[in-house]
Amino acid sequence: MDEAQRYRLIAEINLAFTPGAPIDSKDLFAGRKKQRDRVIGTIFQKGQHAILFGERGVGKTSLANTLFDFLVLMGQYKYQRARVNCSENTDFGDIWRSVFKQLTYEPGSEATLSLEDQLPDNPSPENIKETFQLLDSPSIIVIDELDRLNDPGIRTHLADTIKTLSDNAINTTLILVGVGDTIEQLISEHESIQRALVQIPMQRMSKVELLEIIDKGLFKCEGVTIEPYVRERIADYSHGLPFYTHLLAREAALNAVTSDRMHIVLADLEYAVQQAVDSHLESLLTIYNRAVAAPRGTNYRQVLLACALALKNEQRMFFARDVMGPLKCITGKTYKVPSFAKHLKDFCEEAHGPILVRRGPPRKVQYRFIAPLMEPYVILRGLAEDLIREGQLIPASIIPVSERSTAFGQLSLLPAASDPPIEF
Repeated sequence: MDEAQRYRLIAEINLAFTPGAPIDSKDLFAGRKKQRDRVIGTIFQKGQHAILFGERGVGKTSLANTLFDFLVLMGQYKYQRARVNCSENTDFGDIWRSVFKQLTYEPGSEATLSLEDQLPDNPSPENIKETFQLLDSPSIIVIDELDRLNDPGIRTHLADTIKTLSDNAINTTLILVGVGDTIEQLISEHESIQRALVQIPMQRMSKVELLEIIDKGLFKCEGVTIEPYVRERIADYSHGLPFYTHLLAREAALNAVTSDRMHIVLADLEYAVQQAVDSHLESLLTIYNRAVAAPRGTNYRQVLLACALALKNEQRMFFARDVMGPLKCITGKTYKVPSFAKHLKDFCEEAHGPILVRRGPPRKVQYRFIAPLMEPYVILRGLAEDLIREGQLIPASIIPVSERSTAFGQLSLLPAASDPPIEF
């Protein structure tokens, strides 16, 4: 390819795969049809509002960002829109001043004005309702990063606002977005607004949805193709998190193009893995290094990698015994749980983290990575450091049901044949 074509493709790849920012175009948005349809259905129902919740990095903000594009596709152009990102210092008034600054109204024959000017200094939920009543057109309001609000009182005020907007059939839809396993973690008094608030959990993406991200992205990169096996592996490595799909697809595609090739092969993915762990995930590297820092021979790296490869249930939890199989594949030795119980304890405390969290009663303790992005990172780091080989990894879904818990689009290692266990 000539230089002009190469630079054009580099630009197209960077526009198509965006790990650093949520998707803001329906042309690049992939999957989530069920959740998208539920939100759109909520918008069309006067008096109803929606809350999107789930792990960080599963695409909640991308879904909220692209809703209006899909409404336009349906012929619905009439909505005013506003969005606000909450922070630790945001108060109730801040949220609505930011929202109403983005909306306009025309009082009589006067010029178009901002609704922000109609809001009292310390607005109440009733004030919010009265301000919305000034609008002639319907509106969609996205309130993101709800989990970052420190003051429970703000969440109570938001619940009261939802109730008064719903009771008075105000022609606006609030879409709340936040990180949490349940809505109880995100909004107070949720029981009183269940009729008005549609709960939309966002689980990790399926492999089919992740593959759709790759396909839609490469469609925007004229002439760039990908080896089918590499396409599958990018989705496998992502563990249901679209961030990793975007990152690995982008780095692999860029490596192919800068190497004067239009076809992405396994060597490009191997390069992408190295780039991901060395250059793009520095904050995770700091946490990782703290977790595995220990004298040589104490196996902290290997045990943490085995935790990432342990079979998990739908809540991403695993038992200590689930670590044994992967640890044998990594080290070539069989360890009983007491041999690495201290490692698991340390991973949950300041000494080496915390990078894991414990849940459950003493004899039924389960573990989970605190940061969702950390689990696939540890696997990619294991590949980059030659702790495991690419060929050892298999999708957990192909492991016999008798030998696995609920597979959730993750990579794992087949349980190895039993050797005499090592005890200390």
